[in-house]
Amino acid sequence: MDRPASRLRTTAPRYATRLSLALAALTLLPSAGCLHMLLATGIYMFQGGNIKDAECEALNGKRVVVFCSQPASQEFRHAGASRQIAQRVSELLEVNLRKKEKIDVVPQRQVDAWIDENDSDDYLELGKAVKADLIVYIDLAHFELFAGQTVYQGNSDVKLTVFDMNDGGRRVWDKELGEILYPVNAPIAIQSKSPATFQKEYVNVLSEAVGKHFYPHDPTANWAMDAMAAH
Repeated sequence: MDRPASRLRTTAPRYATRLSLALAALTLLPSAGCLHMLLATGIYMFQGGNIKDAECEALNGKRVVVFCSQPASQEFRHAGASRQIAQRVSELLEVNLRKKEKIDVVPQRQVDAWIDENDSDDYLELGKAVKADLIVYIDLAHFELFAGQTVYQGNSDVKLTVFDMNDGGRRVWDKELGEILYPVNAPIAIQSKSPATFQKEYVNVLSEAVGKHFYPHDPTANWAMDAMAAH
């Protein structure tokens, strides 16, 4: 069956634009590794992608505080990682939910101030203190940046839990994310970047793996992480 003319006029320019952008970008690429990555990007753009709904919609329209905890021994080795993760997840929630769902995310500077003043990691007391409706609790059972003495590979074991402070701290949603690796297949040499730079990259990857459970997202958005990690 022939497609209606109106549909052909609508879709053809869109696909042509995507393909043109991808092909133009290919001419700017200096390396074979990046060539493969951008070629696949062009194919993805041409196909149009897809969006997956949030698994947990409990945060919609609520005042939310994000708290991340990791073993003290690992906090000492990777200074500030848990606070960086909480900060980045808070940013992702605000950006992806604020306009649509009117979410109110407690600023991490307020969280940090409470922790420092009270010398406590009692997330339920924190939730009360900042008048949060819900707590997004990120439990890092493990957090590591190295796969050996000479290579980076982020490796974490993560569990998410949402607590309802308006119902006595009742658990309303949880999920074991399991192991989160970056890069997944090819660890990278430590000579390529500083530990602080790689920690920032891995914190962003891990935070996106957490945040995407709470808002609509493209499940294929991070498909090229291995290629990008090496640059």
